[in-house]
Parts: sequence; structure tokens; C-alpha cells
Amino acid sequence: GFFHAVIGPFLAFFKTFGPASILILAAISLFQLPNFVSGPMYNPMYVDLGITKDMVGAVRGSIGLAGVFAGVATGGVLSLRLGLMPAVIVGCLGQMLGTALFAVLPYAHDPLTFAAIMGLDNFAIAMAGVTLVAYMSSLTSLGYTATQYALLSSTYAWAGKILKGFSGEVVEALSAHVGLMNAYGLFFLGCGAIGIPALVLFAILNRPGTMKPA
Repeated sequence: GFFHAVIGPFLAFFKTFGPASILILAAISLFQLPNFVSGPMYNPMYVDLGITKDMVGAVRGSIGLAGVFAGVATGGVLSLRLGLMPAVIVGCLGQMLGTALFAVLPYAHDPLTFAAIMGLDNFAIAMAGVTLVAYMSSLTSLGYTATQYALLSSTYAWAGKILKGFSGEVVEALSAHVGLMNAYGLFFLGCGAIGIPALVLFAILNRPGTMKPA
């Protein structure tokens, strides 16, 4: 009854994947760090750069929206053509690069550059999101799908939601040493780089023999 419904799904997950379960949960929890940590600083940077709300809204509703649709489609195609794990690795790389592109804006924020960066970033985030959802769905077992997916979907968010609270402090600390514009540049480069641990973990999980049951 209660044990089977609540505890059973977790035991089944760890039994299915054995020691790799910890690597899986760690990789998923780190996957969205570039997106989560960079998120709070987009609008403050736009304000400091003089990019108007009208421009941000126009780009988000045009190039940005097109990037999302293209990213969703690409993520689905990659998952089918490459396989789930390679697709997740490509999605992780894309998300890292898309976030790091915002380091260009403090030095070149004309409308064309701004639109291109936002479009590419939205494309990368959407692609990464689809590949992650497809991968997490593949990890669930029949009969425990809902509970196990709830475990995985809650895992991917907790680290980013904690760390994003420090984003403003990081930019402020950097600006005291290198100036505000350089601080934004370094911050977004760093946000892209914090996806490296997830990339390494997924590469390890992709090695033959890693996903052995207990």
C-alpha cells in the first residue's frame, strides 16, 4: 500500500541504475545551472545598457519566439537521431554557449546583435530543455512513471534556484574590481562555464558499462 506507492518508486530507481543513480541525479541537478544562475541578471543588464523594454519585448516576441520553436523541434530531432544521452550532451553544450553569448552585449548591443544573441539563446535553452525531458522520461519505469519523474524534475531545479540568489552579489563584487560592463561580461562567461560539471557527468554516464544495475 503506502510503502509500495511512496517508497517503492525510489527503491526501484536506485535498484535499476545502481551506483550510477547518484551520477544521474547530480548531472540532472547541474544541467540547468547556466540558465538558472544567469536569469536574474538579464533585465538589470538591459537597463544598464539602455536597451528599452519595447525592444526587449519586440525581440522576445519575434526572433526569441522563433528560436524557441526551432529549439524544440531540434531537440526532438536530436533525441531521435543521436539517441537520448548524446542529445543531452549536445543540449548541455548549446545551453552553455547560448548563455555565454550574453557576454558580448556589454560591448556590442545594437539591435541586430541583441536580436541574434537572444534568438540563439532561446534556441539553445529550448533545445536543451527538450533533450533533458526526453532523457528524464526514459529513466522512469513502468508503474512508477509519475513518482520517478517527479523525483527527477524536482532534482533538476533545486541547485539553480539556490545559487541564482547570489547572481547580483557576484556582479556587484566583480564590478568593484573591473567595472560594471566587464563584470557583466565575466559573469555571463562564468554562467556558461558552470555547465561544465554537468557535461562531464553526462559524458561519464555515456561510457559503456556505467549504467549497470545494482
